[in-house]
Amino acid sequence: MEQNFDFNKIGKQMPYTVPDNFFDELEEKVMREVKAQPVKKDKAKTIRMAIRAALAVAACLALFLIVKKVLPQGSDTVTDDFANVELAFNNLSTEDQDYLLEVYQEELFMNNDLNELDNEESI
Repeated sequence: MEQNFDFNKIGKQMPYTVPDNFFDELEEKVMREVKAQPVKKDKAKTIRMAIRAALAVAACLALFLIVKKVLPQGSDTVTDDFANVELAFNNLSTEDQDYLLEVYQEELFMNNDLNELDNEESI
């Protein structure tokens, strides 16, 4: 490349030219070419997308049913749980009931939790 190149000598002339009305007709030419090309429908892709959508719906439905069954539905469930525990406790022999009550009273963590609850209520 030449060392003494001077942009001021060139001026603001464009070295490239385009045919007259090139940009005016460009949009029409592009649209004609696009319309002339046949539309390809990929049936396999459509089927895969439909299967994926169906699987997604099925997964959401299954998740909803599982969560609904696992999570408690309200205070009735808690009441039912206590009723079940009480029923199971009443079905035990008196010796087993006495043993469970003795272990419960000696349980360090439960007694601490109960003491903390009593302290909080008194405040």
